[in-house]
Amino acid sequence: MKLQERSYSTKIIRPKPLIHQEDDGSLIVIATSWGQPEHAQRALDEVVKYVSAAKSDVEVTSPFEFLTCLSDEVNYVRTGILIANDILYRGENKMEYFSGVELLALFKRGTQVAWAQVGSPSLFIQRQNQSLQPLSIGLDLSSELRGDETLPPLPSQLLGLDPTCYVQCGHTHVDENDQLVLLASTAIASSLWGKDPKETELSKITNRMIQDSPEAPFWLGLVEISDQ
Repeated sequence: MKLQERSYSTKIIRPKPLIHQEDDGSLIVIATSWGQPEHAQRALDEVVKYVSAAKSDVEVTSPFEFLTCLSDEVNYVRTGILIANDILYRGENKMEYFSGVELLALFKRGTQVAWAQVGSPSLFIQRQNQSLQPLSIGLDLSSELRGDETLPPLPSQLLGLDPTCYVQCGHTHVDENDQLVLLASTAIASSLWGKDPKETELSKITNRMIQDSPEAPFWLGLVEISDQ
């Protein structure tokens, strides 16, 4: 997997995420801090450390059980996020809130991509000769407020604010030349839904999204799938 990404901000600012990509393309982690930037880095590092050990068959211990209804790969990224949540809550936010983190982890093994996330970005897949399909959605609470004014983003789920957290997770089959689309925004631009399956240029896609809603900030990532 290989990620291209772009942030777009207006007078309304959306925090820019931190990104980790493994050299072999097997793992991508995107973490966005709403508060102290170093907390996103800490959460990202914990997920990378756990998944890297687990995928290498290193014996790792965890206070969180593996769920038998999920594949090993999904359990790896899910458990990594739960560990990050525990560390952030106990180390930073137990007595007073300092920051929360949105995080998405993607782990590819063979023809499967597993994911786990808390909050944004939303995850879509663009298969060859098919329309864009949603896999997992990170909601923005500002979208629930009606009106014509473009409002600042308001995350609905964050790591580190509670001893427990809601982790969306799953997996999907992928083929070479499929594309994953990652989007953090208040709303999904109509031009993204109408995206040509053959359109892979990040600049062209983002320019159309900006034309749709010039005042709405967003972060967009395109993940190319290969057999490597």
